[in-house]
Amino acid sequence: MSRDLRQLEEGLRAYLTDGQAVTGVKALSTGHSNETYLVEGLNRILRMPPSEEGLLPPYDMAREYGAITAVGSWEDPPPVPKAYELCLDAAVIGDPFFLMERRYGEAYEYAEPEWFAKASPEARSGMCAQWVAAVAAVHRMPAALMPGPRTSVVEQAAHWYDVAQNAESSQMLIDVIDDLVRNPPRASGPESPVHGDPKVGNCLWNECQMVALLDWEMAHVGEPLTDLGYMACFYDQGDRALASAGFYAPGWWSRERLIGEWEAATNRTAHDMRRYEALALCKISAIIALGFHLHRIGRARDPRFEAWGKVLPGFIELTLERAAA
Repeated sequence: MSRDLRQLEEGLRAYLTDGQAVTGVKALSTGHSNETYLVEGLNRILRMPPSEEGLLPPYDMAREYGAITAVGSWEDPPPVPKAYELCLDAAVIGDPFFLMERRYGEAYEYAEPEWFAKASPEARSGMCAQWVAAVAAVHRMPAALMPGPRTSVVEQAAHWYDVAQNAESSQMLIDVIDDLVRNPPRASGPESPVHGDPKVGNCLWNECQMVALLDWEMAHVGEPLTDLGYMACFYDQGDRALASAGFYAPGWWSRERLIGEWEAATNRTAHDMRRYEALALCKISAIIALGFHLHRIGRARDPRFEAWGKVLPGFIELTLERAAA
C-alpha cells in the first residue's frame, strides 16, 4: 500500500459535510483489487482503486457504488452495506472513491476461524443456506435494476483468454479457455444480475451469521450460472484445498446440495455445471498468472504475486480436470 493515510484523512475531512468528525484512516485491505479503509470517527468504510498496478482494470467506483445501491434497494436483498458518498473527483484524495456502512464480522477462505471450527454441523449448514440465499437473491432481481454492463458467457471467456495470453500463461490453460469460447455451456434462462465473485471469502460473518456479501466490483448482468460455477469450483479439490477452508467440515453442504438448493431458490436449471466450474477456475488461474507475470517482469511489487507462482500449477491442474469432466 503506497497511499499517504494522513493525506486521505485531511482530504476527507475537508470534502465531506461531516468531515470534521474524521479522526484518522486505517488500511484494512489493499493490493491488487479495490482497496478498503476504515474512516475512524465516522466509522465508515472507504473504497478506492488499487494504489499500484492492479489485476482487474478498469476500476470503476461508480459501477461498484451503483451495484451496491441497486442491490440494497431491492425488495428481497442479500445482506449488503448501505452506500453513502460517491466522489469521482480524483483531486479530493488521489482517486475516485465511495463510502459505505461498516458492518462487523470476519471473512475467511484459506483457514478456518476458531469460531467456525467450534461450530456445530447444524450451524455450518445454516451458513451454507445463508450463502446460497444471498447469491440467489441477486439472481432473482430484475436485470434492469443492475446498472453494470451486460456480459455474455462467451464475452467473459474471451476476456480471460486475453488475460491468460497477456500473462504468458500455460498453453494448456489457454486451450481450455479457447474451447469455452467456441463451445460455451448452456444458459439457465434469461440473463439476471450477477455478483461476479461470490466466494465464501467475500462473505462477512459474525460467528455463523452472514452480515454482508462484499466486493461488487465485477457485478454485471449476464448468466447467473457463472456465479454458481464459481461457488461450486471450490469443491472436489482433494488434498489441494485451494481457498476452500471449511468445505470438508461436518455440516457443510455437498456440491450437489449447493446446486440443488440454488435451483430451488431461483427456479432455474443448472446446466453444464462442470463447464461453468472450469470457466470459474480459468478466471482464477488467469488472474493468478497475470499477478505472477507482472511481478516477474517488474511491473508489480506485491510479494503475494511472486508467491502465486507456486499455487498456479494447482489451479491449472484443477481447471483441466473440470474441463475434462
